[in-house]
Amino acid sequence: MNLEVVYTAAHAHFPDTEPLGGGKAVADYLIRHHPDWSVLSPQSVGLSVAQPLTEMSEFAYARFCRQFERATTNESLKRDPQRCVVLCNDISEGPNFSVLDERGYAVVTIFHVDVVEFFCKMYLKDFVPSHWLSKLRLFSAMPDVLRLVFEKQHDCVRHSARIVVPSEPMWASILRCYPWCDPQKIVVLPWGNIAEHDAILPGDAPYSIADDEFVIMTLSRLSPEKGIERLLAALPHVETHGRKLRVFICGAPAFMKGRRYERRLRRMASRVTNVCVEFTGHVTGRQKTALLRRADLFVSPSRHESYGLTIAEAQAAGCRIISHSHYGAAGTVVDCARPRKLAQAISSAASCGPTVKTHAEECTCDKAQETSRKLAELLLDVAKGRWNHHQAGSVAPFAAPEKH
Repeated sequence: MNLEVVYTAAHAHFPDTEPLGGGKAVADYLIRHHPDWSVLSPQSVGLSVAQPLTEMSEFAYARFCRQFERATTNESLKRDPQRCVVLCNDISEGPNFSVLDERGYAVVTIFHVDVVEFFCKMYLKDFVPSHWLSKLRLFSAMPDVLRLVFEKQHDCVRHSARIVVPSEPMWASILRCYPWCDPQKIVVLPWGNIAEHDAILPGDAPYSIADDEFVIMTLSRLSPEKGIERLLAALPHVETHGRKLRVFICGAPAFMKGRRYERRLRRMASRVTNVCVEFTGHVTGRQKTALLRRADLFVSPSRHESYGLTIAEAQAAGCRIISHSHYGAAGTVVDCARPRKLAQAISSAASCGPTVKTHAEECTCDKAQETSRKLAELLLDVAKGRWNHHQAGSVAPFAAPEKH
């Protein structure tokens, strides 16, 4: 079967210096490992981006989403629906799901984030559960920025042949929000550690760190949902046990409210006197690897993580982990919203001294390679099911792959 995979990815083909997050990281990984896929990115469809995506307001980003939706829908419609499958890397930024489904295209969507749940957590502070709001059907009465949250995700779930999620809790969340969705339609494929770095060279680590220093690291974009202020609020209560503790906050401000959030973090850090806090900016490649290898403790205080790619990287580097109770939680799970609880966990980790690492497994990507392979197999299965359905004139559903 001569199958074309049309991969729509709004954050693909941007330089690594732009802190676009996990969606970009996964897109870059899949594009490297599947060079035969036809990639529809803003650059490849000729969409001019007037300012960095990470600097856009909510309304400017909504306009970008609609422009990308139109461009990728039109490009996809140029293909023969019986000879291609459309893989979507995004939801709000994705193509018009209902139009593609109505025209006979098989669509598979990767969920990097449940945008309805994210909206409820970050904008409504969980005051209204996401499974309540997901039942809203007054889409036409909503401003477009809200339609990109509620209508687009509803259409994505209804019109995608398969939905790929990175964790079991996310699988359950989608079913709570859309109980009419066939559970077998949702496939769980954890990403693992998708980072691929060359060997560290002299000078890759930009910071001089003494052997006896206890290094704490967090790695994410500087956005309110990442909860980095929780770590800074806990630091004054940390018992140092006579050791010098250094905290590296790795990341750059990105997306809505990022710049304002960074200013808040720096104000908080300036008031911490018992621990040295340093902002590294956005780190990538060997410099990121060097910091992860040296870090003794990785802290993920995020309010919301669908999977936690950086946690997987930290685990692969042999770091001890402290995380909030989100979907990507690993290691010691504490309520990071309570500063003294988080401080107690950090103090306990620091009392054990620096972490001894062997680094034997730190750059392996076996799980990611397996997931990439299974995703390619899933696309082929969906395309075959659609082709057989067309040939036989049958209304039988596609055979669902096993949920991993």
